Amino acid sequence: KASYDLIRQTLRPRILINGYGPTETVVTPLIWKTEASNSFDCAYAPIGRPVGERTAYVLDVDMQPVLMGIAGELYIGGYGLARGYLGRAGLTAERFVADPFDDGGGRLYRTGDLVRWLNDGNIEYIGRVDHQVKIRGFRIELGEIEACIREVTEIADTAVVVHAGTAGSQLVAYVVLPVPITDAQSRTLTAQLKRDLGKRLPEYMLPAHIITLASLPRLPSGKLDRHALPEPGAIAVDTYRAPSTRQASLLAGIWREVLGVERVGETDNFFALGGDSLSSLKVMARMRNLPEAKFDFKLRDLMQRPTIAGLLGLDTLDIQAPEGTQALLALNLPCKEEQSGPVFCIHAGLGTVFDYQPLARQLQGQRTVYGLQCRMLADPAHRDTSLDQMAADYCRMLRRIQPEGPYHLLGWSLGGTLAAMIAAFLEADAQTVAFLGLVDSFIPGTEQPQPDDWRSDFADFVSVVIPGAKPADVMRHDSSDNEGTAESEQPSEPAIANLLEQLIPAKQIQAGAGEGGTGADSYADVGAEELARVFIVARRLKALSLQASGLSPLQAQATCWRMATRPPSDRRALALQIDQDKLHSIELDADHFAIVRTESLLLGVESALAAVSAPITKAEEVG
Repeated sequence: KASYDLIRQTLRPRILINGYGPTETVVTPLIWKTEASNSFDCAYAPIGRPVGERTAYVLDVDMQPVLMGIAGELYIGGYGLARGYLGRAGLTAERFVADPFDDGGGRLYRTGDLVRWLNDGNIEYIGRVDHQVKIRGFRIELGEIEACIREVTEIADTAVVVHAGTAGSQLVAYVVLPVPITDAQSRTLTAQLKRDLGKRLPEYMLPAHIITLASLPRLPSGKLDRHALPEPGAIAVDTYRAPSTRQASLLAGIWREVLGVERVGETDNFFALGGDSLSSLKVMARMRNLPEAKFDFKLRDLMQRPTIAGLLGLDTLDIQAPEGTQALLALNLPCKEEQSGPVFCIHAGLGTVFDYQPLARQLQGQRTVYGLQCRMLADPAHRDTSLDQMAADYCRMLRRIQPEGPYHLLGWSLGGTLAAMIAAFLEADAQTVAFLGLVDSFIPGTEQPQPDDWRSDFADFVSVVIPGAKPADVMRHDSSDNEGTAESEQPSEPAIANLLEQLIPAKQIQAGAGEGGTGADSYADVGAEELARVFIVARRLKALSLQASGLSPLQAQATCWRMATRPPSDRRALALQIDQDKLHSIELDADHFAIVRTESLLLGVESALAAVSAPITKAEEVG
């Protein structure tokens, strides 16, 4: 943008034209033409739109079109496309591909450029696709981060790289300033840059380090010399509290390795650091297998007290959560400048809230996201008696966090049912529900009556948590280990744990004790005892859901995301129960378990929340 402004000031042209085109597309398939008085908000001047008999597509990794504003790879087709590379058949096959949108057998050229569509129909260049990396399981475009940094006026140049340190891979941003500054000014600028990026990028795309340089090191070819970039040093965090005991240091080391973060303090929230369901299982497994210390924490302990200080009883200096809010977990970092209120996400049929972690990351810097977990999972002595009772209790809990509306509620599966019930309680108390998101929700009264078969439920549960185990294995272990138990009687929790322990392959147990964990698809790390508790709670929640008669009419307009394969009768039943003829329903091509993590849903929820944003005048957040 600086070059663009320099040209305007020096040459004073009337019209400016920015032409784009690789040699393989002979020669300029895209052009941006504008009055010189116009400017742009991008880091680079737009590369324009197709010229003449040309086609341009912005596609994802599966060669599917992306939404406007979403980054993807630029593909070019139509007139002027080269036939390929002379004598290089392999490279030709890689870069010149069949056009999936042309029935006539056309081809497209993969440019390797990362771009996105602008609202005016032009295309913005962001960077190169080959700068795509993977951090903590998330695919990240380095060019997209660089583009956000370049939009800050004080920055002359920038480069974002991945640094592989002892604590795992981290993003490091190097920025060049137009004029020299003092160390104090540098710290102030980088702190402000982090805050600005936090408002525009999800948490997992935020650089762990921002380092200011006089200039970026370059090779003779002019390309960035990545090997000459200085190593990142430690960064200060105002809220950081170093581990104060040997046990706290041991736990902090485990959290660092599993979460891939540079440093963990004893008051840092596990889930706000990026922890989710699988990483929590790995943490629990490593804590149980430490040779230097014996920890007997359960998953419910981590859910109730998600800090090292809380787990070890060192949190006397911490601000305690209001009584009755222990079931609420902060799933992302608090949004200090938030004006529109937090989002409350209600647990589904297993009682956990980890499935909302992708949404929490999506809303980082925009909204504080709370997950409301099932109290029966965290407290074995607690027993819920109905969905109505649960919704009434949950309503009181979230009002301790946010006393007055407008409220923003989201629920997936059974969580959608509970979210609608909570909304009814709030409206009955003259409170406003500004956003009610129902994600492939369970609809009371629509399930066909069926026998209460714990064996069938257990077989389904085992197929998810212990990959490779077969129902036949379950039945064989059950019949041999539970003699004398009635056919319809569910075994005790210890008996269920014993069954699970026998079904977990020995190789998984050994892997769970090792350095690498059991892998991304294994739930066995959590241990048979904890899995048994999850199963018992899931069975109880299923029974309560089948007892529910229906939902109450609502004033709040619900936004529903649902599987495309669900029958229309489900939609009609939901609309009838909540008394909304014009139900806003969005169908997604995903199954019930994947829908809560799909990009389309995350972007849709983000957009819907932005549309209803309005400052809170009465609410006062605590905790």
